[in-house]
Amino acid sequence: MRLVGGELQTYLPQRDHVILAGCFTVKNMNPDAPLIIQVGKPDKVVKKAELLSKQPENRFPVFLKQNGKEQHYFYAGHFKFKDLKYDATTITTEEKKSGRFGQVAAILYLQPA
Repeated sequence: MRLVGGELQTYLPQRDHVILAGCFTVKNMNPDAPLIIQVGKPDKVVKKAELLSKQPENRFPVFLKQNGKEQHYFYAGHFKFKDLKYDATTITTEEKKSGRFGQVAAILYLQPA
């Protein structure tokens, strides 16, 4: 993420508590990306989604890659926060799409900016 700055090893790089970009893997992780993102369970992953939820006017570039083996992302457009849901029904519905059962803490919704 040399172009936008922030951390290199995260799905939502940030600097000074501002999310700078979204970097998502589609296959087996986020099949509906960039509009629907499955937030993993580690605390640092959830905290990034929560930080973004406090920045509803933040417009940031989103980059996607098809699978974890790829090194290069492609630009998908600019997006902003829409919603963050923690309810079990929503999580279960989205987990069925990716097969990530028991690994998802929340669902992050983005919208085109």
